[in-house]
Amino acid sequence: MKKIKFSLMIIFMALFFASCEKNKNELPVELEFRLLDTMGIEKTVFNHGENIIFSLKITNLTNSDKYLKHHEINLNNFFRVIQLNLSEGRLDYGKPFEHIFCEYIGGVKIPGHNNVKIEIPWLWNKNQNYQHIGCPNESYHANTDTLPAGNYSTSFLSSFIIDNMETEEKYFEIKFTVK
Repeated sequence: MKKIKFSLMIIFMALFFASCEKNKNELPVELEFRLLDTMGIEKTVFNHGENIIFSLKITNLTNSDKYLKHHEINLNNFFRVIQLNLSEGRLDYGKPFEHIFCEYIGGVKIPGHNNVKIEIPWLWNKNQNYQHIGCPNESYHANTDTLPAGNYSTSFLSSFIIDNMETEEKYFEIKFTVK
């Protein structure tokens, strides 16, 4: 009888820890990385001179407010553009921003069943209003030029912290063309 009780206890403990491990990586948000044109239409083929909007949308899937700690996002390659298929290898065009988040803001509130977006254009246009978290528009934009015709990739690897719950690192990549 003791062996049965002990076996049942082991099984219940294993189920308990398995369910905790499963819930550890399930966040109450959805992350979506997209490229948009200036009309907000998602696409991966752009005409030469057309502006490209890099967009990360974070949607809260719950009824309650959630908080994203943005200083935990890995910005080293965030929205970085690499030209592919060159005879001399890959060419790094950099990122369309210098700063995304202001130092005085440690995180951002995502209301229940709502979203926040980080949208940064490749080419700065002071007459266009882009959605972003943190600093005023002009203070974060890098000095970028029109991308020449070619095949490109933009990607990043980061974990995200929502209400002190950290995701596993997630890899996002979009391949796109400028013609």
